[in-house]
Amino acid sequence: MGERFVVSALVLLVPDVEQVVEPWRERYDPRVAEGIPAHVTVLYPWLPPTEIGAEDLEALGTIAAAQPAMELVFERIGQFHRGLWLAPDPAEPVLRLIEAVTDRWPDYLPYGGAYLDDPDDVGPHLTVALGQDTEQLRALAEEVTTRLPLTARVAGLDLVVGDEDGNWSLRESFPFAPRTTPPRD
Repeated sequence: MGERFVVSALVLLVPDVEQVVEPWRERYDPRVAEGIPAHVTVLYPWLPPTEIGAEDLEALGTIAAAQPAMELVFERIGQFHRGLWLAPDPAEPVLRLIEAVTDRWPDYLPYGGAYLDDPDDVGPHLTVALGQDTEQLRALAEEVTTRLPLTARVAGLDLVVGDEDGNWSLRESFPFAPRTTPPRD
C-alpha cells in the first residue's frame, strides 16, 4: 500500500447528481470507499489541513460570496486516463472559481500542476469511473448517456479533507451569493 498523506481539496459537491451516478461510482471509482462524494474539483491538492488558518477560511468565504450560486447541467461525457467523466455546463463559473482560488494561493496548482502542458486535457469534470479498460468505459458511457442530462444546483464551495488513513470528510462549506437571474429552463 502506498504512503498516504493528509491533504485538503476545494470542491463543488453535487448531491442531486450523486443520487444518479452513485451506483456507477460505487462499482467503478475506488475513491468512493475513501468517502469522496460526487463532486467537481476546484483545487486539489490544497493546503494541508493543519496549515489552514482563519485567514484562509475568511478568504474562501470572500471568494465564494463573490460567486453567484450555480446551476450546472451534465450532458456531455468524456474519457481520460482510464476514466470516465461528466462535464458541467456552463464551465465558465467553475473556471472563474478555479482562477480565483489559484490567484489567491498561487503555490497550489490544480492537480499539483500535472496537466499544465495540456490544460484542455482535464477541465472541470465529475469523475464517474477510474482505472477501467477501454471496453468497460465504452459500455459504461453508453449506460450513463441514457440518464443524461443531469442538473445540479450548487450553493457553495466545499472544503474537504483527507486524513492519514485516506478517508475524506467535509470540513466546511462557503455559500455563494444568491442567484440574480432565474435558472435555465
